[in-house]
Amino acid sequence: MPSVTSLDIDAVEFDTGPPGKPTLPLTIEPKDGHTSGEFLTSWVLENDTWLHQKAIEHGAVRFRGFAVGSASEFEKVLLNMKHDLSNKYRGTSPRNLEPGTTYVFSASEIPPFLPIPQHIEMSFLPAPPRWLFFCCLDAPTSRGGETSLCDFRQVYDGLSPEFKQRFYERKIMYSRNYRRTTTAWDIDMTSLKGWEELFETTDKSAVEEDAKGDELTLEWKEDDGVRLSNVAEPFQVHPDTGHKVWFSHLQVFHQKMIARDLRRAAWRAGNMWQWLVSWVLLLLAHVIFFVRGPKQLGWHTMYGDGEEVSSSDCSELQDVIWKNMIFDRWQLGDILMIDNFAVSHGRQPFTGKRKIVVGWANPQRKENRPIEELSTQQSK
Repeated sequence: MPSVTSLDIDAVEFDTGPPGKPTLPLTIEPKDGHTSGEFLTSWVLENDTWLHQKAIEHGAVRFRGFAVGSASEFEKVLLNMKHDLSNKYRGTSPRNLEPGTTYVFSASEIPPFLPIPQHIEMSFLPAPPRWLFFCCLDAPTSRGGETSLCDFRQVYDGLSPEFKQRFYERKIMYSRNYRRTTTAWDIDMTSLKGWEELFETTDKSAVEEDAKGDELTLEWKEDDGVRLSNVAEPFQVHPDTGHKVWFSHLQVFHQKMIARDLRRAAWRAGNMWQWLVSWVLLLLAHVIFFVRGPKQLGWHTMYGDGEEVSSSDCSELQDVIWKNMIFDRWQLGDILMIDNFAVSHGRQPFTGKRKIVVGWANPQRKENRPIEELSTQQSK
C-alpha cells in the first residue's frame, strides 16, 4: 500500500457541483493511489464532521474506487463513522444478516424481476434510521439493478397544493398482516414475512410490548397471525435544514403501486416482458383486493380515516417521484451513504448476479405533528 502522508479532506478527489446545485450523490474517489480499505476507514474517521455536513447538503455521498470487497470490510468503514449502528429491523423486506458481521444485512431478498419503489427506510415507524449505508459486493452485469435515488424534498415541492392539503388533513394509515411463520409463496406477493421473523421471538407478550414501543395497534387473528396498523403524518421537516419532506410509504405499501412501478421500469428499460408482467400483477392486485379486502392484505396504505387513497393521488405521487429519480449503475466496492430523512432509495428490476448489502444507524424519532407546527417551531 502506498504510504499515507495525509488524511486531510484534499487527500481524496470530489466534485461538489455548481454553486446552489449540489450533486446527488456527491462522489468521493481515491487520490494518489490511496485506494485501500484501510485508508478509507482512517480518512472517514478523521473527516467525520465534514463528511456529515456534505451528506446533509447533497443528500447522499458515494465512495467509489476504494478496495472494499466484503461485508466485514464494509462494516469496518461504518464503525469508524461515529454512528450508533443498529441491527433492529422492523421493515417488510426479507433480509439476512451477513456472516461474520453484526450490523450488515443483505439489502433485499425480494425477487429480482420486481422493482422496489422509492422509499425512506422504515418511514412508517416512529423512529426510522437517520443514516443508511449500502455497499456493492457484486456489481450487476445486465441492464437494470440500479439503486435509484430521489430527493423527497423535491417531491414535496413538486406535489400540488391540493394533494398536500388532502394528506395534511387526512394523514395516512398503514396496515400490515403477518402469519406466524414466514411462507415461501403466497398469491399476495406482499404477504411473505412471518411475525416470528419480524420480531425475532415466539413470545406474543414480547411482540405486544415491542409493537407498543413502536406505537402500533396490534390485533391477534384467529389463524395465529397478527395485524399491525398505525396512523402517521405523511410529511416531515428535515431536522437539520428545515426543508419539508414527503415522508411516507404510500408509494410502496399501496397494493397496486408495485405493478405500476414495474410498468414504468419496464418502459424505461424497453423490456416488453416486464411490461406485460406488470399488467398481470396489476390485475392480480385488483383480484386480491376484492377477495381479501384492504385490511387483510399483506400490506396496504389508506388515508388516515380508513378510506382508500384515490387513483389520482397515487398517480400524481408516482409522477412526481419518477420525475425526480436518479439512476446510476453500481461499481464493485461502491459505498453509498444516504441522509434517510431527505433522500429515498429504490431498486430497479434486474437479471443475473447482483449483491448489495446494507447497514443503518442513529434511529431518530419523527415529529408526529403537522408540518406547519414544526415549521413555525423551527423558525423561532
